[in-house]
Amino acid sequence: MKILSLSLDDLTPHPKNVRQGDVGAIAESLTAHGQYRPIVVQKETRLILAGNHTWKAAKVLGWKKIDVVEIDVDDEQAARILLVDNRSTDLATYDDHALAALLESLSSTEIGLDGTGFDGDDLDDLLFQLNRSAGNMEEGYSKEERTDAFEKAGIRSVILPYPDKEFDEVNDLAKKARQKLGYETNSDLVLHILRQMINSDVN
Repeated sequence: MKILSLSLDDLTPHPKNVRQGDVGAIAESLTAHGQYRPIVVQKETRLILAGNHTWKAAKVLGWKKIDVVEIDVDDEQAARILLVDNRSTDLATYDDHALAALLESLSSTEIGLDGTGFDGDDLDDLLFQLNRSAGNMEEGYSKEERTDAFEKAGIRSVILPYPDKEFDEVNDLAKKARQKLGYETNSDLVLHILRQMINSDVN
């Protein structure tokens, strides 16, 4: 297949695309990596069959052109390709242990998880779920069950409860602090703050 560089204005998102994509996340990827695969369009109509949200993200970023592969199909086959491209993604799953290991290895690099579509909260949540699964815990598990599972995994947890009115503020502040200090997880952030407090002259 020949890859063409076409004007974004010459292409049209498919009106029957039922997928709701995260344009912001795609724009972040395009900024970090550029376009590493072409979008797919119907040759006759120039309707986008695969990559509708990539096109939208490129628009947001102010791109003028985008890499495209044209395929010569009728409207019925175009609709089927539009659906299967989205559905095949829905059916895919992760090897969560391998994913966690990969994210942890990238989180320790200079740019952390930038450009992966994941952030420190995602990694925290994934590790928590894996550790809960390791303890064979059901929903509504007890404090003792959670502690036992974490101990088996060599992990300890600290619970910091907040009233509803402060919870969102804490999450927002933690995210800003992680970005400012270059930490990927709340666990690393809290440890940094505690060490700074102990090592400072402030009582």
